[in-house]
Amino acid sequence: MVIVSATNDRYAQHLAVMLTSLLKHQQTDRPIHLYILYSDLSTISIAKLQRTIAQFHASVVFLHVDAQRFEDFAPGSGGQKYISKEAYYRMIIPDLLDEEVTKALYLDCDIIVRADLTELWDTDIDEYDLAAVDESRVLTKSDREIRMNRLSLPLDSYYFNSGVLLINVKRWREKHISSELMEFVKSRGGRLALMDQDALNAVLYNRWLRLDDKWNFTTAHSTKLSPKTASILHFTGPDKPWNSKSPYTKEYRKYLKQSLWKKPI
Repeated sequence: MVIVSATNDRYAQHLAVMLTSLLKHQQTDRPIHLYILYSDLSTISIAKLQRTIAQFHASVVFLHVDAQRFEDFAPGSGGQKYISKEAYYRMIIPDLLDEEVTKALYLDCDIIVRADLTELWDTDIDEYDLAAVDESRVLTKSDREIRMNRLSLPLDSYYFNSGVLLINVKRWREKHISSELMEFVKSRGGRLALMDQDALNAVLYNRWLRLDDKWNFTTAHSTKLSPKTASILHFTGPDKPWNSKSPYTKEYRKYLKQSLWKKPI
């Protein structure tokens, strides 16, 4: 199982929490290979992440990304200043992984995993560029229309959240999808309201498999559905368990303690 995430020093602690929750819930003995993408990450953050992962005997590779590839890409134009440029790194994952890797599961840092991810990993995506969770059905009608209109998509289209992506790495390489995504962002002057997420939805329109909501239960989902069945909780938006009054703060702190992040190194 290949798991990929991207971080910086500001989100390294939250990545440690996410990885702790993920690794504690894995019930199968299938090997887990972690890849962490970064362009600016301190040696202390790397050491702490390595310590967290070492508790679970998973392997980890830190992959340095040349930030200059994204120097003309601006933060989201919709006021999402809490989203960093590292969000764009998921668009080039197939370029960064070893050639023998044909499939990868990308996960954002602001996530808590509540279940074994083997079922998700085993999803058949041979005929798709990726699999993701549709978020459009839990958006307001006006918000959904805004997203579709700005990307020139049909109003009845689906729109996925990019925080959990099961990527068909083999197809991306064969179809040069990473280059296609990069060119799309550049064609918009490096500015997109929802950054990588808008680019992915525009370029991969009608080329992705819809997953069950439980695999990326976002803040938008929580406005209409119960989180009790969520296998992956995703804290989208600016309000997180570590900076606001959240019903998930206790759960977050539990995994923070288990991650050993606060322990001196």
